[in-house]
Amino acid sequence: MTDIITPQAGWYPDPTDSRAYRWWSGGAWTDHLTAAPSAESVWSGSATAGQAVAVGADAFTFTDQSANPFTSSYEEPWGNTIRPAERNRTGLVVAVIGLLSVAGYLGSMAVGYSTIFPLIPAVLGLIVAVPAFRRSRITGDGLGISLLGVVLSGVGGVLSILPLLPMILGIPSATDVTKTTNLITNTVGFHVKVQNQLVARAQKDFGQTATAAACPADALPQTGSTFTCTETLADGTEKALTVTVTDNSGTVTWTPAA
Repeated sequence: MTDIITPQAGWYPDPTDSRAYRWWSGGAWTDHLTAAPSAESVWSGSATAGQAVAVGADAFTFTDQSANPFTSSYEEPWGNTIRPAERNRTGLVVAVIGLLSVAGYLGSMAVGYSTIFPLIPAVLGLIVAVPAFRRSRITGDGLGISLLGVVLSGVGGVLSILPLLPMILGIPSATDVTKTTNLITNTVGFHVKVQNQLVARAQKDFGQTATAAACPADALPQTGSTFTCTETLADGTEKALTVTVTDNSGTVTWTPAA
């Protein structure tokens, strides 16, 4: 069986950031970081016994086993190695994209026009948030602004989708519901008006009073529409009348049906 060779403890290139070296304990990576060595710091002076210097493919031997495991000739505190220009600016980009998404939604609402365009920066902000969180884990900077950007992008995306849900799911919009409600109300009111007129004119039309009148449910107050209503007279007989709508306000004329 082939033996698995485990690298000895020492400073090795950080697998998450090529600008730094991380301390390998001999069995696992630790939280100790240091700046990547320059060529001058690596090759200045001569190597002493027990210390091998190598870079690249041989970097696993880059350590002095007799030295303090958390010091080196080129080591600086990790906080000092992150220069202002190298700080996590990706989180700020995420926040700006999130603001654009929310602003796009508010702008579309201001002009009364729902659009899917604010959803584009919202999705982009969530995508950019992935490297932003990774950078914040490495540098320790920008986590808060990255979270703010994710929240703004999420809010912008949800707000952009909400007006489109009725169309996507086939659910009637509030406008459609209002139109349908108004149509039903107007139709019911029209039927009551016509039926009351027929009952009131029964004596003139048929020589006796009427107890009730009924018109078809699909009769609409539209100019030119014609339908047949049934009138119940006082003696129990039923008479049919042909009703014609003369204008959209619901004015009608009628004659006894043949």
